[in-house]
Amino acid sequence: MELLQDYEQQYGELTAEITTKIHAIPNLSGQSRKSAINDAERLFEEAKELLEQMDLEVRDFPSNSRQTAMPRMRSYNEEMSRLQKDFRRSQVQMADAVQGRDELLGPDDTPHSEDQRERLLQNTERMDKTTNRLEEGYRMTLETEEIGRGIMDNLHRDRETITRARDRLRGVDEDLGKSGRILNGMVRRVYQNRVILTIVGI
Repeated sequence: MELLQDYEQQYGELTAEITTKIHAIPNLSGQSRKSAINDAERLFEEAKELLEQMDLEVRDFPSNSRQTAMPRMRSYNEEMSRLQKDFRRSQVQMADAVQGRDELLGPDDTPHSEDQRERLLQNTERMDKTTNRLEEGYRMTLETEEIGRGIMDNLHRDRETITRARDRLRGVDEDLGKSGRILNGMVRRVYQNRVILTIVGI
């Protein structure tokens, strides 16, 4: 649990840095803009790797703790998807700013800027759709895993119940065996006493 808390703190710091970069990108140009984009992409990779580590840590939790942590993990993944969408939109906003600048400088470059903006919008829409499908697949995977874990827990409990019942039956069988031996001994003594009484009577 302590390790997960450390991961969550690191994740919070990373997402704060990512948010700062995303807000800055539309207002930058040239090398500063490229550096900000590269920094944001690097931070995204670090955050994704951290989420994977957190996910592995949560999977090793006991059932009750895991059920408590899973909603937080879903929230972190949804936040990461939202930040990725904001990152792509910030680049589209940057393209709009470039187009506005080109329109002020002269009409010759406007068609090129408009084409670039359209391509960025189309790429953003495709990536948003892909991200949504991945999110849905991830949610389904988590739900399936939780169902599977629940089934395994139930099977484990059923197995323990069956094992205890079998042990009790073995104990009853042993008790019946002992009782049978005692009864057999009593019957033999009765027959022996009858034989003795018969002999004495003769």
